[in-house]
Amino acid sequence: MLEAGIFSFRRMKHFAILFFPVAAMVGYFATDVFLLRSLTTLSCMVISLIIGLRRPALKAVGWVAAAFALSFAGDYVLGHWGASFEGFVGGVGLFLLAHLGYVIYSLRCGRLQWWLLALLVVVFGVYFALLLRPAIGDAVTRVAVLAYILVSCLSMAAAVGLGRPSVDYDRLARWLYIAGVASLLFSDLLIAQKRFLHDGTLYTLMMPTYFLSQILVTAALIRLRCWLKGGKKGQMLGH
Repeated sequence: MLEAGIFSFRRMKHFAILFFPVAAMVGYFATDVFLLRSLTTLSCMVISLIIGLRRPALKAVGWVAAAFALSFAGDYVLGHWGASFEGFVGGVGLFLLAHLGYVIYSLRCGRLQWWLLALLVVVFGVYFALLLRPAIGDAVTRVAVLAYILVSCLSMAAAVGLGRPSVDYDRLARWLYIAGVASLLFSDLLIAQKRFLHDGTLYTLMMPTYFLSQILVTAALIRLRCWLKGGKKGQMLGH
C-alpha cells in the first residue's frame, strides 16, 4: 500500500532533500536574513547539479543549475543595489540570462510551443505598451524590461513544450516544471506592478512565488530522476 500511486512513500522519500531549500525559505521569512534567502536558491542549484552529474541522461539539467546560479546573482544585485539604475538593469540582465538557461533546458527536452509564445507576446506586449512603457522614464530601462518580458514569454512557451512531440518525459515532472516557470513569471509581474505602476496588490506574494518557482523546478528534476531510475529510457533528455 505504501508503494502504490504517484505519491507513495517510496517515491515521496526522494523529495526529502527539498527540506534544505524549504527550511532556508522559512528561515528567511522568519528572520529577514539575506543569507537564508540566498541559501534557498543555492541549495536548489546544488541539488540540480547532483542530479545532472549522477544521471548521464540528465546532463541538460546543467542548464537549470546555471539558471539557479544566475538567479542567485541577479537576486543579490537587486537586493543590494536594485534601487539604483545600474543595479536594477544589471539584476534584470542576470535574471534574463537565467530564463535563457530554462529555455535551453526546455528545448533540449521538448519543442517550443509557437502558439503559446505568440499569445503571450501579444498579451504582455499590450501590457507593456499601454501600462509599463509610459511609466518607465528612460529608454535603457524600457529596452531592458521589454527584453526581459520577451524572454520570459519564450521561457514559458518552451516549458509547456517539454516532452513534445516525441521526447520521453515524465508527465508529473513536466507539470511541476511548468508550474515552477509560471510561478516565476507571476513573481516578476508583481515586481513590475510594484516598481513601475506603484500597485502593491498581492506584492506580499512576490518572494513566496519566487522561492516556489525554484522549489517546483527542483522537485520536477527529482521526480524525473526517480522516473528514469525506474527504468524509463528518457530519450533525448541529455541531447
